[in-house]
Amino acid sequence: DQLLAGAIFKKYLEDSRLDDLVLQNGMAFAEVEQISDKGIYRIDSDLHELKKLAGDLSTLQDEMRQANPFRHQNEEDHPPLSAEESEEKANYELAVKGLGSLAGKLKAVAGSSRDDITVRYAERIRGSRRLRLRLHAAPIDPSRDLARHLFEGEDRTVIFTSATLATEGSFALFKGRCGVTGDPMELVADPVFDYSQQALLYQPALPAFNWRDKDPFYDAVAAEIERLLNVSRGRALCLFTSWTGLQQVHERLNDVAWPLRAQGQRPRNMLLDWFRNTPHSVLLARMAFWEGVDPPGDDMSLGVLDKLPFPTPSDPLHEARTNALEEIEEGSSFRKYMVPLMTLTLKQGFGRLIRRTADRGVVAILDERLSSRGYGSQARRDLPPAQFSRSFRTVYQFYRDALASQADFSLNVFAAESEETSDWQGRWQLTRLQDGMTDGKARTISEGDNTEAEIHAAAAGLHNLRQRVTKAERNTRSFGVELRCSAATAHRLSTGALPVNVKEKWLAECAAWKSLDLIGLPPEEET
Repeated sequence: DQLLAGAIFKKYLEDSRLDDLVLQNGMAFAEVEQISDKGIYRIDSDLHELKKLAGDLSTLQDEMRQANPFRHQNEEDHPPLSAEESEEKANYELAVKGLGSLAGKLKAVAGSSRDDITVRYAERIRGSRRLRLRLHAAPIDPSRDLARHLFEGEDRTVIFTSATLATEGSFALFKGRCGVTGDPMELVADPVFDYSQQALLYQPALPAFNWRDKDPFYDAVAAEIERLLNVSRGRALCLFTSWTGLQQVHERLNDVAWPLRAQGQRPRNMLLDWFRNTPHSVLLARMAFWEGVDPPGDDMSLGVLDKLPFPTPSDPLHEARTNALEEIEEGSSFRKYMVPLMTLTLKQGFGRLIRRTADRGVVAILDERLSSRGYGSQARRDLPPAQFSRSFRTVYQFYRDALASQADFSLNVFAAESEETSDWQGRWQLTRLQDGMTDGKARTISEGDNTEAEIHAAAAGLHNLRQRVTKAERNTRSFGVELRCSAATAHRLSTGALPVNVKEKWLAECAAWKSLDLIGLPPEEET
């Protein structure tokens, strides 16, 4: 539909011809859609309506090529085209070329004659407005095609370069999958970044995932993410291997202080723009979302993976390729295919975090298999040589150094208007940053606005913390506090525009600490 909606087709084709093609397009995709109700599924039969659509597009390409109004342009006696005509000529020829390309792709998906070496499958894509169907045809073993088209011939030079080609310090896996033969020149270069100083790989001690009882795992994942966000100050991309995991954790993170959105709430490009442009933002997404993400270092300093990113076994392409390996050597597909792809995804994701010499960040993998299984330990050895720790205190110290922060405690304050009255309720939450221990209380403010409610809550929270420190026979002047509040409240506090009934108390509480830093967060409607 998108191709046929172009201005060239509307101008040069009769409406009835376009209507026929649009109708055939609908019939062809309805044929594919009826095969299965799964999100992704293999196609293993001939698709007659899709074949007819491909044939119709090929016929149209031939007709438009013959009827090209610019086909005599290169003849000597033809006058030169104007700029507008030249643009139309280019658009016309591009449209004709697009017909041939699309027809060829549809033919590849429609026919079953190459099913022994090709996987044909369909994928339902959830958009913001409708469900789309994406068709695929991919070689089970791409090495033969790549060798024939890229490597054969004496006068041909091919250079492969990437930060993620080598596995276990060798290119053997890459060469085997891509059909590289002979004795090519190889180089595994040293890292260009000082990963030991710039990056930290963190794996907490969380319960293993259990298919029969998922709640304990997702409870622990959500709690750990909240703890990490407190020390990273948001600025995080949290990735999940399944929609279920994303949704489960999203529900549990409703009350975090940081601006938070999840994949599915907006189109991908809008979410990425929001993530780049919103200070301290947090984005929850599926693992594939990491591909192509390159936010500046200040915009992202934490990457979280809920589980090791193994390929989905039920994916038709992965299933076909693992089956092919099993036919050659039973029991080899996990070691030769699944583990290397998982490791590759980890390496690519790690590379998204550290792109510049000034970048510093943490990758947190919340999967116990990273240490408990041999393949997890191997994957860890294949990652860039960052620090590795299982202690949250190390994460806290990493961010303390990276941000030049003096904060030992964080104080998050929130305000919400009562549904029953016009009162504003201010709530405060205290966190000891070195271990993530958190508690808090709420109080009702009977007058004023949301900023006054937050200011009262901040004063109450600081007073509560001062009492605890004093009770522990410690000096409050030895500790720093970081207050997270709305940008409007931060402005009032920094300019001294305080309510009369709390001003004296606020100033007294501020004076008790070694440092008191403010982080102003954008209002919810802007996130």
